[in-house]
Amino acid sequence: MMFDAVTTMVEQVRAGKVKAIATTGKERSAVLPDVPTVHEAGIPNYEATIWLGLMAPKGTPPAVVARLNEAVGKITSQPDVQAAWGKQGATSMTMNPAAFDKYLQDDIAKWRKVIQSANIKAD
Repeated sequence: MMFDAVTTMVEQVRAGKVKAIATTGKERSAVLPDVPTVHEAGIPNYEATIWLGLMAPKGTPPAVVARLNEAVGKITSQPDVQAAWGKQGATSMTMNPAAFDKYLQDDIAKWRKVIQSANIKAD
């Protein structure tokens, strides 16, 4: 048994080499619509997703951050990029720097709560 990203495992599932028993997103995966989410399989409110973000060093001028954000947004909104990602089960979550910061802080808070409630300690 293992947890892996839909994007890396979808072809293995389609080929029958592995069996997907659940996906970890809030909603079912568009590329594996017959596979329930962990929440649907019986663990309420479970959600764990993989995301990628581009970050710059603290103090990077806002104009540079805006320019990078605009360039990445242009790339990720291209139809061929969207199609390639969609085929793998990935979706673009392109957002402005403030929205990404909020997303990041919310994700940190979510996992902090999990770590604290499970009393997980680093060795």
